[in-house]
Amino acid sequence: MNPIYNLCITPIYLILIYWLIAPFFAKRWTNKYTKKYFWRGLHAKMFGAIFICLIYQFYYGYGDSTLYFYNAVKIFKAFNIDFNKGIEILLYNGDLGSNNIYIENNFYIKNSSTRLMTKLTFIINLMTFNSYYSTSILFSFWSFLGSWKLYQLISTQYKKYYKQLAYAILFIPACIFWSSGILKESITTGAIGFSTFYFLRGIHKKKVDFKAFIIIYLCFYITINVKGITIYLLYLSLFIYLIILFLRKFNNTLRYFFIIIIFLSSPLILYLSYTEIIKNISQNDEFKQAQTTISGFQGDHGRIQKGHGGGSASTYTLSNSGDITPLGMIKSIPEAINVTLFRPYLWETSKIIQLLGALESLVFLMMSLIVLIKIGPIKIFNTFISNPILISFLLYSLMFGFVAGFISYNFGVLQRFKTPILPFYTSILVILYYSNKPRKLRKKVRIKT
Repeated sequence: MNPIYNLCITPIYLILIYWLIAPFFAKRWTNKYTKKYFWRGLHAKMFGAIFICLIYQFYYGYGDSTLYFYNAVKIFKAFNIDFNKGIEILLYNGDLGSNNIYIENNFYIKNSSTRLMTKLTFIINLMTFNSYYSTSILFSFWSFLGSWKLYQLISTQYKKYYKQLAYAILFIPACIFWSSGILKESITTGAIGFSTFYFLRGIHKKKVDFKAFIIIYLCFYITINVKGITIYLLYLSLFIYLIILFLRKFNNTLRYFFIIIIFLSSPLILYLSYTEIIKNISQNDEFKQAQTTISGFQGDHGRIQKGHGGGSASTYTLSNSGDITPLGMIKSIPEAINVTLFRPYLWETSKIIQLLGALESLVFLMMSLIVLIKIGPIKIFNTFISNPILISFLLYSLMFGFVAGFISYNFGVLQRFKTPILPFYTSILVILYYSNKPRKLRKKVRIKT
């Protein structure tokens, strides 16, 4: 990653994005109220992309982002030496017995959880001539477009709060940085935004859109191969939203009848969901690594691993760490969700980057408490009942929050892992707060926006 080379190449791709690609989308996906937030969000995302590159290159010195890039460059070199071997790498799907030396010596291609990311990085590298920073900003641009589609969806339904929702979705610090660059979270954030937008738009329009179907399928395929649990839980929450809409069409008698059927079948649904969740958890790289050292975490107060950038890794444990039995997971639900949304606490940090994450978690905790105290449980409950999409968003936030907190065991990993759900959670807080404010305050909000 020659700094001079990147310094020469990267501005070219920034110019392409700002003067050619981004205006194309801005013209079609914005209006006179939201256009400025599109460009501000893009500025923030591009800044995050460059910043994360600098962090990985000069502070950490290594990490997933740089390893994806280096292994993608190896594929490029394989094509230069033997074109057929290069094609074989791209078509490789994990079959045993390959005698391709470039596959055998490339762990990120052999490993199922990193294979697609490495291949995607190689494809983008072809367009950027193996420029680490240029490839990173293209990954970040995809992530931004997905986030914008999510904002477009929610702000269309809650037009009064388009300004507040813009800040809640597009300007979360963790998402600006940790879902940028050559990382799985950049791919999943973009895919989740597109999937949510086109899935719900199809439901509300009540018609099959071939373009939307293709986009949903591609996003599902990519995400399921990059970080499958992310998309499974998203669609589970969206199908629950569908069920709620379905039940609303019937009178009380039929509604209660269907509720009873769903209630009686819930053990089977939970069993099938549990099986799929366990499968994804047990195959997760972070969980495997944590399992091998979990006793050490507990015996050394969670600080025995070497961290990026030197020093020790900021790890944590749960009271039922490693227990993936149904009872063990149920016991861990409140603790794991709390870890994901509201930790690390300030006193649990030892590095500047960890401190920034702790401050953000503190803000989330304070926002949650303000909504709970000022709005009150009854109004919150009524708002959820009258806005079933919020129920879906909350379920996704809590389910994924549990999984992220349960398997990460490291605040650094968790900071990245949880980024896909943060826009959903902050959107809920914004809608709950502003939709229940006194009328005088709501009028002020309208005037300001």
